[in-house]
Amino acid sequence: MTSKERVRTTLARQAADRVPVNYEANAGIDGRLKEHFGLKPDDHEGLRRVLGVDFRGAGAGYAGPALHEDIPDRGVKVDNWGIHRRWIEHDSGGYWDYCDFPLQDADEEMVANWPLPDPDQHDYSGVAAQCQRQQVLRPRVLLDTPEALM
Repeated sequence: MTSKERVRTTLARQAADRVPVNYEANAGIDGRLKEHFGLKPDDHEGLRRVLGVDFRGAGAGYAGPALHEDIPDRGVKVDNWGIHRRWIEHDSGGYWDYCDFPLQDADEEMVANWPLPDPDQHDYSGVAAQCQRQQVLRPRVLLDTPEALM
């Protein structure tokens, strides 16, 4: 099966040849895997091919105003969804760990008023080119839109 067939089959709740695979890792692990497989440090697609990754992505960057403030004195970065993360250093590198959980004790009103990114504030101008690039790199690309699954 191709990656696209595998994912479509799985989403249709049918048995595929194997479970679809995705990949995301911190920089330290990513670098060690590339070194292990004899890949250049910037060969992201090569690593995905070696690992048999079925998913590729395309996205539109947020271009609107910051919705949530970082907490620099604690080293906490806060994304546009309000998710708090802090860098955890260890012997083999490090990773961004979730912290604080600002909606943990939220009531319905707080959730309803939580600032979220406006879809109209994203820059979609490069998405088509990203998709075309993915098709050139790997014609079995699956985009994360419902239309791509049809």
